[in-house]
Amino acid sequence: MGLGFKWLMLAIALLYMTGCATYGKGVEQGLMLTEQGQYSKAAGAFEKALDPKGNDRLLYYTELGVVHHLAGDYKKSNQLLSTAERIAEDLYTKRISDLIATSMVNPRQGPYRGADFERVFINYYKALNYFMLAAQSENGSIREQALESARVESRRIDLILSSIEFEKGSYQEQADKEKSLFSKLMRIFETLNGDIIDRNKLIYRNDAFGHYLAGTIYEKYKEYDSARVAYQKAAILYEDGYQSQFALPKDITEQAWFDTIRMMQRSGGWENEWPKLSQTKLSTSKREQLKDFNRQGHVLVIEHRGRVPQRHEMNLLLTADPNTRQVVINPILVGDATERFDQRFWFFALYADKGIFDVFSAVYEGRTIPALLQFGLVKREYLGPLWDVADALGLIQVLQDGMRVTVPYYRVSEFKPYGQSRLLVDGELHELTTSQSIQHMAMQRQLVHASEDIQESMARASFKNLTAAQAASLGGGGDASAIIGLIGKITANATSAAETRNWLLLPGQIKITRIPLETGTHNLKLVSDLEAGRSVTHTTQVTVRPGEMAVWKVRSFPNSDGQSSQDGKDMILQANKSN
Repeated sequence: MGLGFKWLMLAIALLYMTGCATYGKGVEQGLMLTEQGQYSKAAGAFEKALDPKGNDRLLYYTELGVVHHLAGDYKKSNQLLSTAERIAEDLYTKRISDLIATSMVNPRQGPYRGADFERVFINYYKALNYFMLAAQSENGSIREQALESARVESRRIDLILSSIEFEKGSYQEQADKEKSLFSKLMRIFETLNGDIIDRNKLIYRNDAFGHYLAGTIYEKYKEYDSARVAYQKAAILYEDGYQSQFALPKDITEQAWFDTIRMMQRSGGWENEWPKLSQTKLSTSKREQLKDFNRQGHVLVIEHRGRVPQRHEMNLLLTADPNTRQVVINPILVGDATERFDQRFWFFALYADKGIFDVFSAVYEGRTIPALLQFGLVKREYLGPLWDVADALGLIQVLQDGMRVTVPYYRVSEFKPYGQSRLLVDGELHELTTSQSIQHMAMQRQLVHASEDIQESMARASFKNLTAAQAASLGGGGDASAIIGLIGKITANATSAAETRNWLLLPGQIKITRIPLETGTHNLKLVSDLEAGRSVTHTTQVTVRPGEMAVWKVRSFPNSDGQSSQDGKDMILQANKSN
């Protein structure tokens, strides 16, 4: 085999460093065109990149649903999102056997099911679309029908969130669990073992802003007691842990309580309760604002900012150490200096040996100096009696030459803090408050599933490499068997790919504010500071009537031209169109 064998070995080394293109790369053009406001071209790019009947079918309909939403084609957007909703429901109830079959191959070769929070956002966008259709219509009957449909979507959001909370447990249940002695002891030993992330605190259990939007819809529909219930759910969730989990300001919790109390005043029957609640939940300035708020009209501004970050793929190398009976995992750092730093950071945080137990193990096994040199860049798992089982299966032999596995990760350097959003109303300055951080949701979901990701990736790679080794054993020995085995190993490593799909046109962050206004027409100017020092400006006019709510929804992208005006693509639900 000689020279040819060496070339094949080089091919393996090169293939170790590559994998399938990530989802983000595949839809890059569609994302860029969307941010630039070229919605027709963006839709064409997504239609070209994604298959409506293939494994990316859910993303085909969700990404396009947002494109048409931004373009102002709300009916088309809802048609697409309704299809996405049916696909998501079908995949959510998909048979376990199908999922097991998918787990044995490249995960990109299986259907994308969507994250829990993505399922919620399908109905969230449908509700916004119906809001917009109501704003567009001059026909009272059609307008009421659209608002009723928005109300239905808010009910669906509540049902989905109730299901998620039932499955994952509530924030209150998690708080009670953390107070138990056993949980405290477990956390101590997890820390000693180097586990710096408490995954139980990162689970998506409910959605405070989803309930808050439902409250807004009920309020617009004049169902004030239903609005009270929804706002109060949001307030309690923010207070019980949602605010701290997603790094939101305390202002949003106070705002949710403020709106709860407003609805108590409007619905009636809470005269004994709301004054006490206002004393315990509201600041002096908010209590002062509460006095005349319901008498006046007001505008609710909802800003969707940026995009959620995309997932990337990290390469890992698995080998076997027969001296210690351990499987050794090392990251293969590739790309520029920043990308390599991101990979090293992710590996260190999620996988690397870094606890006191790992230090004592290194001393005991006589590898203290190598362990110090590789600190943060190695994970060792002692197999013990399972070593013999793995050896009998042929896995130890496969690992002698090294085995490539891939896991998804987020580049921490891409998580850049957003700046402020300032609203000028007739020249008076107001600030928007962050009410939702979808980028935190995406990152935390990946952290929660990190162990599952690496376990499934190792199982897939082992299965494919063992299959290749068995095929080689049927070659009768000699060069023929070696070549067959090598080709099989090349194929196994070349097809290793991580799950990098996610709904990329979701906003990275949502900000809101409510401003009381006197009756009449008002000029609004929203200035948003985004990444890299870029600012985007939106302007519009709203007409307000006493006791009514106008809603203005905008989307701010850092790659837009930096200046936009109201052109029908941002939503204004006027107070004078609500009757």
